[in-house]
Amino acid sequence: MEQRLEKIKRPGGVYWFDLIRIGHDEHGTWLRGSIDSPWSAPHDSGVLTVPLVVLLAEGRPWAAWWVADPADPRLEIDVCLPPERTATGWRYIDLELDPIRHENESRVEIEDWDEYEEARRAGWMSAADAELAVATAEDLAAALRRGDDPWQAHGWRLLRTEQKTRE
Repeated sequence: MEQRLEKIKRPGGVYWFDLIRIGHDEHGTWLRGSIDSPWSAPHDSGVLTVPLVVLLAEGRPWAAWWVADPADPRLEIDVCLPPERTATGWRYIDLELDPIRHENESRVEIEDWDEYEEARRAGWMSAADAELAVATAEDLAAALRRGDDPWQAHGWRLLRTEQKTRE
């Protein structure tokens, strides 16, 4: 079933991705994006050039993206206000910080501190949202370093399965 995932960046606007729901389990709802799946942003639009899998859950302040980039396979996590279901899929408000695990190097980093600081200073996020962003990003970066949460391995398995069925 097709699902539109809307990522809202304040004040940047809505970024959307047309994805397919591939399942729901104890970890949340799983979506996939195939090569040529459409996306749009305020400044551009196009199609995905690599396959990906996304995990979301209501009430949890993050969305995980497994990206099958041959040069840099990675697990990117958008720290956000908890995702919400919509009539056409899902929506979340980005809180800018992105813990990422680069699989080839087993390297973990938190990206976009500059965007976070700008959003905080400009008042595009509340003090409570800013605290949530930092605490969540740090907790998730530690989880990515450990690599022992079952949802991490499950996301890679789903991505490999989706890639094989599309070949």
